[in-house]
Amino acid sequence: MSDSPITTDEIDALLREAEGVLPEIPDVSFPPRRKRKKESVSTPVGVRDTCRQQLAQLGNIELEVRIELGRTTMRLEDVARLRKGSVVVLDRYVDEPVNVLVNGKAVARGRLIVVDGKFAVQLIEFL
Repeated sequence: MSDSPITTDEIDALLREAEGVLPEIPDVSFPPRRKRKKESVSTPVGVRDTCRQQLAQLGNIELEVRIELGRTTMRLEDVARLRKGSVVVLDRYVDEPVNVLVNGKAVARGRLIVVDGKFAVQLIEFL
């Protein structure tokens, strides 16, 4: 993941990809406001431009992403006996999908892979 903010070109590319999946959003224009003394009428911004602006602002928000390998239940006395080298057996098999949690909520499932010697998750299903 990059620390740099999302660019306008990247937002445009995401919107182009979404055009085949999402319903067409019509451009919306609003009637001009009544003129008051020394007040100019502003040009309304289309829905797509508004979406681009909102996506650009959201691009810098940091989210906590966790990968849940599995779960188990243990008694307190068993937890107290844990030492370096202890083995905790989880409720999943090695080849079962892992959960991807964003801010504590499961949003996807994936399979564990290794990329350049590091663990990674290849997404296989969105919830």
